[in-house]
Amino acid sequence: MLLLWIILILTPLIACSAIPWGGNRLPILMYHKVRPAPADDLNVPLDVFEHQMDALARRGYESISFAGLRAWHRGEGSLPRRPVLLTFDDAYADYETHAAEAMRARGFDGTVFLPVGCIGGENTWDGGGEPLMNWEDVRNATKNGTEFALHSFNHDNYHDLSLEEMRVDLARCMAELDARGIDYQRTLAYPYGGFPRTEPMRSEMKKLFRELGIDFAVRIGSRIERTRPRDLHEMRRVNVQGNDRGIRFLVKLLRGRTRL
Repeated sequence: MLLLWIILILTPLIACSAIPWGGNRLPILMYHKVRPAPADDLNVPLDVFEHQMDALARRGYESISFAGLRAWHRGEGSLPRRPVLLTFDDAYADYETHAAEAMRARGFDGTVFLPVGCIGGENTWDGGGEPLMNWEDVRNATKNGTEFALHSFNHDNYHDLSLEEMRVDLARCMAELDARGIDYQRTLAYPYGGFPRTEPMRSEMKKLFRELGIDFAVRIGSRIERTRPRDLHEMRRVNVQGNDRGIRFLVKLLRGRTRL
């Protein structure tokens, strides 16, 4: 029994260290809140996050942006040998103070998905009480290297929207950002990870995205994505949680999940 436990513990570590450079692997890590507070469903404590960033740096990961990925898909520029996308949903007001500062100290940058109509307000979809970035915060973060993208206008679940409602939602997001002179990427993170799962609605949604110039859309998938994804509008992200330290985090980097 002891030998079995040793094998179970060491195998992921050996496998992680043996992952070849390149190999078309693109971990897209999904975060919400990073702050010096206890872990919960959405918060990764700051010290845990710092350990995670150290683990990435030690293993030679380099953060990329969706803008860089899009350019590479078009034959422009290059990707690092071991790329990672660090993504943050909901634009919490303390992102710059905690997550961004910890990342930049290690040479990383992140992408923040904006619920555009809620900027300057609170996380009303979770009951409120937690402030989000305001527009000045967004501008300052952009200057510091943060990339911004779309997370619907009012944090609406795309699973429940009609095609026309999706069109209006995305148009409102882009019009607001354009009017405020905010630099952003036409990449969508589905709020709640929700989108139509049945045909023909699923295909029609993606057709709409192409018409509107939405380059990528990311979901929750608990898998490691490819640098050339099979589906640009269902790119899979790894949900990183507050207890993902040490071996748990390494296993997620390898497999996208900790469960067998």
